[in-house]
Amino acid sequence: MTYNLASGKHEKNANASPVLFSAPAFLLLFLSVLVLCVPCALAASSGVVSGDADGQITDPRLRKEREIGRKAVEQIEKNLELLADPARIAHLTMIVDMLKPHLERELPYEVRVVRMEARNAFCLPGGFIFFTTGMLDALRSDAEIAAVMAHEMAHVDRNHGMKMAAKANRVNLAALAVILASGGAMAPVVLAQVAQVAVTSSYSIEFEKEADSVGLDVLIASGYSPTAMVTVMEGFMHAEMKQPAREYGIYMDHPESVERVQSLSDKLKKLNVPLERKYPLQSLRTAVKEEGGRVSLLMDGVEVWGGTASGLALEALQRAKDVLDRSYQMELAPYDLRVEGDALRLKNDIVASVPLPKDMSDLAAFRANLLAALASAQKKHPMAKYFR
Repeated sequence: MTYNLASGKHEKNANASPVLFSAPAFLLLFLSVLVLCVPCALAASSGVVSGDADGQITDPRLRKEREIGRKAVEQIEKNLELLADPARIAHLTMIVDMLKPHLERELPYEVRVVRMEARNAFCLPGGFIFFTTGMLDALRSDAEIAAVMAHEMAHVDRNHGMKMAAKANRVNLAALAVILASGGAMAPVVLAQVAQVAVTSSYSIEFEKEADSVGLDVLIASGYSPTAMVTVMEGFMHAEMKQPAREYGIYMDHPESVERVQSLSDKLKKLNVPLERKYPLQSLRTAVKEEGGRVSLLMDGVEVWGGTASGLALEALQRAKDVLDRSYQMELAPYDLRVEGDALRLKNDIVASVPLPKDMSDLAAFRANLLAALASAQKKHPMAKYFR
C-alpha cells in the first residue's frame, strides 16, 4: 500500500510488502508541502550540517543523508503536533542508546513523539525516529518499544529508504545522491519518495524481513527480550481483527505477516533462544501478599494459592513464586504442570509439595488456579501459536 501524492489516495502496490506500522493519509500531508519547499532548501544548502549531533558526523555520505532526513523532519514538525514531554523523550532516548551500539553505522539517532491516536512509528534517513502517542500507548513494555525502535533503526542502518527510491528511479545510490544534491526538478520528487517510504513503511518484503532479522539481533545484543519482535506483530494482527476498517500496517496482508512471524520464530529456534512471551507482554507476573492474617500468592493480581499466615506458609509461597517466575511461560502445555505423587511439578521443577502448611489449598486446586491464570493470559494475546 502506497500513498499517491497526485490523487491523495492509498493504492495497492504489488511490489510492496505489508508495512510494519502504517500512517493514515493525513500524516502524509507534509509530503506535498515538502515537494514545494525542497528546491529552496537544497539550493541553500552549503554542505554544513547544523546542530551539535550533526557536527559529530565525519563521513560525507552520512552527512548528506542526515541533511536529507532533516529537510523532511522540518516539514513534519510544521504539520504535526509534537508532544512536549521531556520525561517520555528521555525514556525513549535511553532505549535508543541501548540499541544503537549494535548497529553497523554510527548515526546520531533522535526521537520525537507525535500527538496522534493512529499507531505509527518510522525512522527517516539520518536517524530521526518518530513515534505516535497511539503507538506508544499500544505497546506493553520497554521490550516492545525497543522491538519497534530496533526494526525502524534497522531500516535506516541498512539504508532501505534510499535503496527503494534508487530502485524506483532506476539509478544507483551514488546517482540518487547527485540528484538530491543538484536542486534540480527531480530533487524534490525523489526526496518526497524517500520520506514517503519511511513514513508509510512501504518497503519490500525482503527489506522488512531484513529489518526484522537485524532488529532481532540488536534486541538480543542489547539485553531486551527478542520475543518482543514477535509479540508486537501478533498484537497488532489481533487489533486489526477487532477493528478491520483501521489500517495498522503489519497485518495488511496476513499471509506475509504470518510468514514474518514464522521467520522470526525459526531464527530464534536456530539461535537456541526460547520464545517467552510473558516478559514483553508483562503477563503471568507473581507477587506474595500478606494481609489480615492470611498469605497469598498472586498471579496477574489474582490469588492462585494461599492460607493462614505463618513462616512455613511464606516460605512455601516464595519457593513456588521463584519456580513460576523462572519456568512458568505462556508457551507451556497444560500437561507440563502436573501433580505427581506428593508434589506439583512444572516440567522437572517442584513448585510445591506435601506436607502443606496449615490451611493451604491442596495441590490439585493450586494447579487448577495456575492453569486458569495461564488461559487468561493466553486469551489476552490470542494470535500466538503457543504450542509449536
